[in-house]
Amino acid sequence: MQGLIGRIALSVFGLLTLAMLLLAMFNERGALQVRSQSQKLTAIEAEIRKVESDNNQLGNEIKALRTDPAAIEKLAREELKLVKPGEVVLVTPEK
Repeated sequence: MQGLIGRIALSVFGLLTLAMLLLAMFNERGALQVRSQSQKLTAIEAEIRKVESDNNQLGNEIKALRTDPAAIEKLAREELKLVKPGEVVLVTPEK
């Protein structure tokens, strides 16, 4: 009788341990969910760094366009296709 009770207790303890391990892995705060959220966080942080870099670059471009006549001229020539009086423009076909 003692051996049977011991085996039953050990089986119950084993099943409870297994259930706790499964819950630790697969519930909403389990290891798999934590890993997934960590990967999402890493991706979002990388995107934030990229956006901050783009923002700094655009800020520098704005500053240059407000203060640097050469930057203004470059933009006018490239984007607006403006030329100075007396200049000749050669247009080449695009591919």
